[in-house]
Amino acid sequence: MTSSGDGAPLFAVVMAGGAGTRFWPLSRRSRPKQLLPLAGGRSLLAATVERLSPLVTPARTLVVTSEAVRGAVREELPGIPAENVLAEPEGRDTAACIGWVAWRLARTSPSAVMVVLPADHLIPDGAALRSALSAAAATAYARGGLVTLGLRPTRAETGFGYVEVGDAVGTAGAHTVHAVRRFVEKPDLETARRFLESGSFRWNSGMFAWTVAAIEAAIREHLPELASGLDRMAADAESEGEAAALRRHYPSLQRVSVDFGVMEKAAPVWAVGVEFAWSDVGSWGGLAETLPGSPAGVAIGDVAAIDAERSVLVSDGPLVAAVGVRDLVVVATRDAVLVVPRDQVQRVKEVVEALRAAGREELL
Repeated sequence: MTSSGDGAPLFAVVMAGGAGTRFWPLSRRSRPKQLLPLAGGRSLLAATVERLSPLVTPARTLVVTSEAVRGAVREELPGIPAENVLAEPEGRDTAACIGWVAWRLARTSPSAVMVVLPADHLIPDGAALRSALSAAAATAYARGGLVTLGLRPTRAETGFGYVEVGDAVGTAGAHTVHAVRRFVEKPDLETARRFLESGSFRWNSGMFAWTVAAIEAAIREHLPELASGLDRMAADAESEGEAAALRRHYPSLQRVSVDFGVMEKAAPVWAVGVEFAWSDVGSWGGLAETLPGSPAGVAIGDVAAIDAERSVLVSDGPLVAAVGVRDLVVVATRDAVLVVPRDQVQRVKEVVEALRAAGREELL
């Protein structure tokens, strides 16, 4: 399928610009999280793009990444046209990334529908994802407004944002469509339990669909400063080429997420209900919840585990030998070793911040 179901061309936008600091020391500037082989031997990025086929053709798959890893991304995705790998001169968060692509498509395919998804999620059932994205695209085309995929929660999770939905307003394919009442930031445990019990909350997956016209209008309404910057960049791209326009304008674009800057303020917003297995793989602990485990937990690379339980043991070179450990994360590379309790893995980014402050750029 190459259209929204009603003839509008369907484009996929894969956001692959993140730094993945919570996966240090394996994740580095030159090989961020989305390029790591954490999806059955493939990189998360390659697995994400593979899941899109045959819903979206390679010619209509756009990957937005950083200038630093554009070459590596092209090598990772040989089936995607080189010109479809777009490189940000500097990361400006997801609203700028999405806005850039929307403004480009407004010139070349103004009737298009966009599905937008991160490059670093794990979704084992590709067919279920394609069904959901197809339903979201059809909803965006038929109803207007903005569409999110709302995952039915399976536990009281404090690490995800939530979407509160109203009564069902219809269906798209095999999926129920709800009007979104509100977006909720990551809750505390008691609130997450109430959300789970209520049945009216979904996890915010970070996957979206909308027409080019709808997202452009929403950015103009809710992020006028960003829209003005994108207008200037688009005008200069027409007159002097996109590369020069990007260098001049992109680093000064407003830095804000599309969730906070647009989705939480826009109306109407629709949620397509989905229930497939999904993980945003937000930390080493998240990896343990998604990959097949051994009695020790998760073991990747050259690992010897004796009497180890519920641990994440990773080697990118030297042997990692773990004896009698519980609930521990150990990651070894050629120049760094990380050791952290599983319940404190979110603090790995503090190590990255400390190394940056100390000028240890060679380790970043």
